[in-house]
Amino acid sequence: MNNHSNKQYKKDLGIRIRPPESELPFPDIKKPQPIGFYSINANRDFEPNDQQLRYFKLPNVKKLPLDLNAGLDVAIKKPESASDETLDSLLKFIYDHNQRIFGHGSTAPPPEFVTWRGILRLIMCTPYEYRQDWCLHVTRFNNTFYLLKRETAQDKHRRSQETEQQKTFMAYGFKFEQYCLSETPFNEPDTSAPVNESEEFSLVFQTRLAGLSLLYGAEMDGIVSDQPVQLNYDRPSNLDSLKYVELKVRQGNLNSFQYKSFLRHKTRNWWCQSFLVGVQDLYVGMRNEKGFVQDIERMEMRSLPKLGGQTHWAPWVCANFLLQFLLRLRSIMANENCPHTVYEFYFNAESGRITYECLRGKTPHSFLPDWYINLINRLTKNSNLHY
Repeated sequence: MNNHSNKQYKKDLGIRIRPPESELPFPDIKKPQPIGFYSINANRDFEPNDQQLRYFKLPNVKKLPLDLNAGLDVAIKKPESASDETLDSLLKFIYDHNQRIFGHGSTAPPPEFVTWRGILRLIMCTPYEYRQDWCLHVTRFNNTFYLLKRETAQDKHRRSQETEQQKTFMAYGFKFEQYCLSETPFNEPDTSAPVNESEEFSLVFQTRLAGLSLLYGAEMDGIVSDQPVQLNYDRPSNLDSLKYVELKVRQGNLNSFQYKSFLRHKTRNWWCQSFLVGVQDLYVGMRNEKGFVQDIERMEMRSLPKLGGQTHWAPWVCANFLLQFLLRLRSIMANENCPHTVYEFYFNAESGRITYECLRGKTPHSFLPDWYINLINRLTKNSNLHY
């Protein structure tokens, strides 16, 4: 391909998408290790602290039912632009901890893949996805692949067609979190303030999947602790000893068709999401049609695949597909080393195919910020001086 051409024709990724007939062994994966944290404040700004860390307090039975509609009209919504994903907050964390992550003194190998937990979950669920397309942009720079999700035409259309009821159901999840999470382990959750959907506490994880080193950020709901936890941003040490929980809301009284859909889609998403961050316990608010949580059910992550007799999906399919996708991506982009060149991977749910094309040079699609590129260039230059 000549260098004047900015684009190459779409090619087929060349891996099997749909679940194989016979079972494969679960790939070797190291338990995900949290290596750091940060907060996103009410203005969507990155903060190098644990300001947004929350403590899980299971609401007393006497407080049930919980009204998820309370304060819905004053809730502060996440800005529309927040759906336009970037990697910036994760890159800021890496910037602050670059010696630990990329330096010679680091205990783990430098990450080969940097992304969000949600993107890994998206890839893991692909073999079972027949409805929603996805689009990922990938840049390889200095031996690291950076993966970012892009909105598809289908996503935009779905967002424009969202009903008020769908928006309400999404808001219910945030309100349920407010009922269950407190700023200190000594106080009950404050449910009088408006819910602010912009605030987040995130962890950064490292793991190894069959030899591939992954680093990813993940928003975490809360921790279980009856004592306040002191976290040090510069030298986080006790993150692995903390017990994290995931909070969910679902309709309680499902008919058989709805329950089948829950087993097929929700349990798979929840399992992948929890598995990637080592969360063992999910607390699910069972709501009725009017938005009242009448019961809270504790579910174990490991029990999710067994629901429905494992006829709808299997963890080994999800984990193996993630591995196959990353290996294929690595071989396709093996010779790239440009912070501006982007490869676009597009999954068509209907055809069950993934195609890709190369968008070469600095294009509107380039997503690594200059300050981060300069850091990596500086690190590379310094490490070359050691030899």
